[in-house]
Amino acid sequence: MTNQARRFVWFWIAAGGFVIAALMGLLISLVENPDPPLTTNDVVGVWSASDGGRLTVRPDGSAVLEQVMEPEAGCGQADSNFRTGPATWVFDTYPDESPGIRLDYPGVDAGQTCSVYLAIVISDEYGTAGYLPHDADPVYVRGTTHSG
Repeated sequence: MTNQARRFVWFWIAAGGFVIAALMGLLISLVENPDPPLTTNDVVGVWSASDGGRLTVRPDGSAVLEQVMEPEAGCGQADSNFRTGPATWVFDTYPDESPGIRLDYPGVDAGQTCSVYLAIVISDEYGTAGYLPHDADPVYVRGTTHSG
């Protein structure tokens, strides 16, 4: 076998190995899900933040927002950038964020629906915390009341 033939064989062996490794990586990433889907037990409760914001999330799909920063102008109470009032919630994921819930509430205009997303992060190190992608600071913590 000539040197050129050996190089050709080794090239195709290496290329085949690369393709197999890439396909295996893709299959593993599709099968493994490091973040299991959220359950109702993960989200139900009172979420509070150090700025006074509170989200009360109930198992029946209803919720109450208290002093929650609004994500868009013209979607809430005219005299404030914060929303207080009833809402409903569903599981949803804000683009490029952690899974969480979307809280929907009526806007100022008739027929308008406004939404606030609560992205939820569950980790062994930090426990369960949430944040609003449009206002990531402060962090919302379930079952904890912040003072001051």
